[in-house]
Amino acid sequence: MKDCIFCKIVRGEIPCYKIYEDENVLAFLDIENDVYGHTLVVPKKHCTNILDAEDETLAQVMKAVQKIAKHFVDDCGFDGVHTFNNNGEVAGQSVMHLHFHIKPRKTNDGIKSEFSNPKVEASLEEICEKLKLKEEKRECQGECDKQTVGNVVLYTDGACSGNPGLGGWAAIMQSSGKTKKLSGGEENTTNNRMELMGVISGLEAIKKPCKVDIYSDSAYVVNAFLQNWIEGWLAKGWKGSTGKDVLNIELWKRLLQAMKPHKVAWHKVKGHADNELNNECDALARAEIDKLRL
Repeated sequence: MKDCIFCKIVRGEIPCYKIYEDENVLAFLDIENDVYGHTLVVPKKHCTNILDAEDETLAQVMKAVQKIAKHFVDDCGFDGVHTFNNNGEVAGQSVMHLHFHIKPRKTNDGIKSEFSNPKVEASLEEICEKLKLKEEKRECQGECDKQTVGNVVLYTDGACSGNPGLGGWAAIMQSSGKTKKLSGGEENTTNNRMELMGVISGLEAIKKPCKVDIYSDSAYVVNAFLQNWIEGWLAKGWKGSTGKDVLNIELWKRLLQAMKPHKVAWHKVKGHADNELNNECDALARAEIDKLRL
């Protein structure tokens, strides 16, 4: 989101004192500096709070919260941590971007974290009856016999000899113990187009709605979703920050269409490192370039 202060920190437009960062999460010191080491943990993908966050986003943030908390206790000499999260203005949320607080604690540090409220007059029985979740009624009507949604791991890559020049793309899909490999090439293209084609071709080859984890070394592709570039382009009618048309619009539209049936999670991997499937994708893409040279 363009005007969100935490999104600006994620994009590097506002400096911060960074405690931790991975592909999906950023953690930094709270500017209030009210408690020594008070840290905010935020997802890089914008959402307001836990009420609208995707399951994957919540899992990524909580994994980071646990990792940072363990670091504070195991490596930094603290005895425990106070973690909390506010949802909605009435609950004390001041920045409408999901974030968790971690306050490192030491024995007898004098910091008060308890709520001080008047005793509730209603009985626990009354409260429970009012607030408990009701069981949902399920009507199968034949749906229960259908095959459940699958899980797919999709690695993709693109390569180009000259930019523009000869290009190749590749996709490797893994699901239920099976692996499928796809690749192709084009004579006059760019590296970014090949990166997009790898993802598009992989998604279009999945014939049923699935949870798809996409792994790519292309910041161009992955950050369009993790850093919400795509939302800005759509809001501006496929215009970039300079007001010019976004490059490769037809491929971005094709990608969004290919994503529709699936629940997609994006993962950025380091290129040309020790990731076996990423390296295999790179080799397949480059082999397609070699074919075009024949």
